[in-house]
Amino acid sequence: MFTTWNWTTHYFPLVPLAWSMRAAGHEVVVATQPGLAGTVSRSGLPVAAVGTDVDVASMMSSYVRRAERHAARLPEWSSMRKFGAGNCWLSVAMCRAMADGLWEFASRWRPDLIVFEPTTYAGPLVAARLGVPAVRHTWGIDFAYLLREFDEEALAPFREQWGLGPVETLGEVTVDPCPPGLQIPSGGTVPVAARRLPMRYVPYNGPGRVPDWLLTRPRAPRVCVTWGVSSGQFDPRQVVLDETVRAVARLGVEVVAAVSRADRRLLSTVPDNVRVAEGVPLHALLPTCDALVSQGGLGTVMTAVASGVPQLLVPQTTDRLVNADRLGATGAARTLLPDQHGAQAVGDHVTALLTDPAHAAAARRLRAEQDALPDSNAMADLLSGTVLRGAALGDMSETSAPGVPVFTETGRPGPATPALISRPGAAHA
Repeated sequence: MFTTWNWTTHYFPLVPLAWSMRAAGHEVVVATQPGLAGTVSRSGLPVAAVGTDVDVASMMSSYVRRAERHAARLPEWSSMRKFGAGNCWLSVAMCRAMADGLWEFASRWRPDLIVFEPTTYAGPLVAARLGVPAVRHTWGIDFAYLLREFDEEALAPFREQWGLGPVETLGEVTVDPCPPGLQIPSGGTVPVAARRLPMRYVPYNGPGRVPDWLLTRPRAPRVCVTWGVSSGQFDPRQVVLDETVRAVARLGVEVVAAVSRADRRLLSTVPDNVRVAEGVPLHALLPTCDALVSQGGLGTVMTAVASGVPQLLVPQTTDRLVNADRLGATGAARTLLPDQHGAQAVGDHVTALLTDPAHAAAARRLRAEQDALPDSNAMADLLSGTVLRGAALGDMSETSAPGVPVFTETGRPGPATPALISRPGAAHA
């Protein structure tokens, strides 16, 4: 059983492994809030609607406005730590909305394995109550790992309600679709290290049609500008798409403005060298681009990593600032803070991405690092084979599948022994 709360960009990273589990012959269901059921169905996977929907966009919009009143600059994580378990407020709200419904469904469906999105606390809680393994599946750069410092306090009321002892929100293992050199290291202020199983990131951006013009190489460098799908729902003022598109267009490049239907209205006059791509999957578009300018959301960032494209990130939230810092440290990206945003600054940064070969080389190295990781089919075999043999997922040094490096609690590759895994029989996942 895969589970996540109702937000598309939190669900999409789970899709490749769920497909692989299904293709291996296992029974797979995605349990989520009713509002995401249509999105799950369109991804080709069975869905169970559990719990109740919550107006996340309104909640996040209120949060953004409150944050603006209390902070003159975009806060770094070191500043956000002072709020303690308050940083987990959204995860707590989602757990409150879906935990009972998820338990009701899971106690009848009886999964052998629960794979949960990192901020879906209901996943490990239900797994603990059922006595089945819980596998955490992150989105890429693991900002949610930093919240582990406060998870025990955040989960205490739910554990008490269900009479549970300690519940590990990192799961027994973490499926980690991120190049190890890009990932947040374990340790620091977080008291528990994540046991990471690295997996190749395969972009899934939802269904869409590939336009004919993508099949022809442009005469000029092609730069994609996108602000993702979340920012406009939280606060339309965050979507500085129009001014960014015009700033990049002044460079004489071909600009592709990748927009959602809702954000299309935020574009005013479109210059002649700008294409507006509405609903085109980023994994089809970005391999044809020479650079990307974005808000730094993980789905966008990781799709660009998989495409080997250098990036300019304009982060407007703390988690996206963490993404920008990690990616910038590899040399594959540049960062422009919101209070520095302007036509000249955007143009200068994009020009550097296009003319300095070091950025393109770093992006290619990062893509090669992620391409060398095991695919979702190998991960599906490893997880299902381990569960069916009754072995502990937390002891992967004894059960690793060939080609899947094991990460120990230090976050460094540990010893791996070839697994005696035949094609597993059907399991509930």
